[in-house]
Amino acid sequence: MISTALFSWKHHKQTLGLSHAWLWTGAVNYARRAGMRCVLVADDSGADYLAEKLGLPFDLVMPLPTLPDELTHVRDLTKLSALKLLADCGQESIHIDYDAFIRKPLPDSILMAPFAGEFFYTAKPFIDYVNETLRHKRLHLITRGIGGGIMGGTALERISAVCEESIRIGCHPDNRQAMIDANGYQASVLLGEASFAHAFPDAVELLKHGNSDAEEYRRLGYVHLAGLKDDRGAMAQAAELVRLDFPTEYRETFDRWDS
Repeated sequence: MISTALFSWKHHKQTLGLSHAWLWTGAVNYARRAGMRCVLVADDSGADYLAEKLGLPFDLVMPLPTLPDELTHVRDLTKLSALKLLADCGQESIHIDYDAFIRKPLPDSILMAPFAGEFFYTAKPFIDYVNETLRHKRLHLITRGIGGGIMGGTALERISAVCEESIRIGCHPDNRQAMIDANGYQASVLLGEASFAHAFPDAVELLKHGNSDAEEYRRLGYVHLAGLKDDRGAMAQAAELVRLDFPTEYRETFDRWDS
């Protein structure tokens, strides 16, 4: 059964606002409360910020394999690199985005799955559009994606192979300008969520009713801000959850962030 929660970050001289620091505080501490071992894969500046400045309680920090700085906006390249790194080390893991809270332990069906994600969804038209801009692209028909707030599994060789192909395509020299010009979120969906949905059509879904059933989110104790990180109200609610559940860590994050 999977017991490792994987987090990843390529800091790349970015500064994080306090609300994002509180998201990181929540994501890591909820995973620890759920009994998971927390591993961070990050570049030097990301590790310095998250593990040293903010003092987040990671059990292990591993260096992120080198990725082109000009592709930092394609965030899933970082996630894919982290998943591949742990898979190649023989370590089963579930990657958790920093804006995803597992306020209750993940179900055994997720922790024992060859591959698991949030939920399947019908592919959006932009996925094909981004794919068509690439000189070296995927040849399969892209029909679905799988939400990536949490994703990972026990099928390490298959997971590593998907990651390797996506990283190869995303970082191929002939695709470099298209990737630079691409919307980072859309390129990430192509390389990550769409690729895993194709490779694992039988993936286990955390949310059986997609993202439309609020009661299912509450029952599972699952929170994922996803596209709401620009919504001040949603960010304030997430920070309030962290404050109520982890008051000491909440205050420590502020003190460290403000120092």
